[in-house]
Amino acid sequence: MHLITAQEVAGLNPAEVTFFLLIQFTLKIKSCFILIFLLTFFTSCSKKNIEIEITRLSKKVNETSGLELINGNFLTLNDSGDEPALYSFDKEGENLSKLLIKGAQNRDWESLASDEEYIYIGDIGNNKGNRKDLKIYLIDFNFKLVDSINFNYKNQSKFKKKKKNKFDAEALVSIDDTLMIFSKNRKNLTTEIYAVPKIPGFYSVQPKYSFDVNALITGGDYNSKLDLLALVGYSYSIKKQYLFLFKKFSHNKTKDSIFKKYDIPVTNAQIEAIKILDEKNYWLTSENEGGYPKLIKVRLK
Repeated sequence: MHLITAQEVAGLNPAEVTFFLLIQFTLKIKSCFILIFLLTFFTSCSKKNIEIEITRLSKKVNETSGLELINGNFLTLNDSGDEPALYSFDKEGENLSKLLIKGAQNRDWESLASDEEYIYIGDIGNNKGNRKDLKIYLIDFNFKLVDSINFNYKNQSKFKKKKKNKFDAEALVSIDDTLMIFSKNRKNLTTEIYAVPKIPGFYSVQPKYSFDVNALITGGDYNSKLDLLALVGYSYSIKKQYLFLFKKFSHNKTKDSIFKKYDIPVTNAQIEAIKILDEKNYWLTSENEGGYPKLIKVRLK
């Protein structure tokens, strides 16, 4: 930035002097603003103790709502309205391929889980609380449909469409011989936990316990070696995105389980899925908010 000298001012007429003084004042104000902005940004990020890397994904997975890591590649799916298909892509968000699941129907697919035997697709979305056909598909590692698990909520007696209901769910987690469903409770901003056996059949389930997360839970993952449960979600307004960590989860599966809640420093996002790498690193996906869907790597400092 050039500061005008006294000698230069002397050679100018009054109008020119006024113009140059105005330019200098404006530049000084902008410089101060930029400095304040940078200080605020770095202070805010350091307080969160969290770093992110964002990779752009294809718009073919605009509604990405599940995430698994199979044979070194990611698997995701689109929620309601898409074909019954999984999508595979690499860690750079490239080499996207579509895998149709013949015999399945995508009413409202929301989540993925897996174990040594199957991939589980959670057709568990229930935005209005009026579904009576909730199910989980069992898929083999050749992406062939094997069977399904059907269930309803034992504590649900009314099926009238209602936006603020407690029977929606988007998170499905595999733990030992059980599939755990975490509700997206718009009414209380809690998450209720339902357990379903991995054996095909019909089950009427009721909540085992509830966590007061003050958010809408949209995805989950469990790592048995770390005994770590991770959930993601966002505020009711979708303006804030969260990560929840439950350590030693298998030993503390009670309503009083202690968890840590992190603000994820990302904008224009609607995070819907998570995959644990280790205690410090996580992969997430976000639906298309702000122009494109995202693969997000989160690192805790």
